[in-house]
Amino acid sequence: MAGERILAVDDEQAVTLLLHRVLSRAGYAVSTAGTGEEALELLENEPFDLLLVDKSLPRMSGFEVISRARVSHPDLAVAMITAHPEPFTAAQERLDGYLAKPFKNLGAIDEMVKNALETRAGVKARADLKARLEKVVAELRPKAR
Repeated sequence: MAGERILAVDDEQAVTLLLHRVLSRAGYAVSTAGTGEEALELLENEPFDLLLVDKSLPRMSGFEVISRARVSHPDLAVAMITAHPEPFTAAQERLDGYLAKPFKNLGAIDEMVKNALETRAGVKARADLKARLEKVVAELRPKAR
């Protein structure tokens, strides 16, 4: 699924640099931000397929960035980077994936991104299918006289 656009957000410049290098080599178009505010501004001005955001950012948590991003981008795939994966689970926070720091290996980064994008694509495909099915069912219902 290479070619998708990813926004990586972390206040540690070494982390965003690493993510940029690894994901660019994998064929993704990668932009980076060091703050939640910067990330939200980028999201408003450019299309992205995945928001990869650190849980702990200054002034605005990763969860707040995600919450605010979903208002205008409900179909955006979202994954979290965290040094402290507890006490949340990806399902509880409606995340498409998460990446624990320190990264075990560089391949884990690419694998998580692929999985997050595939998860979001599956969710969108199911929603589209459900909408089409509901339309067909509505068309087949007898008309009231």
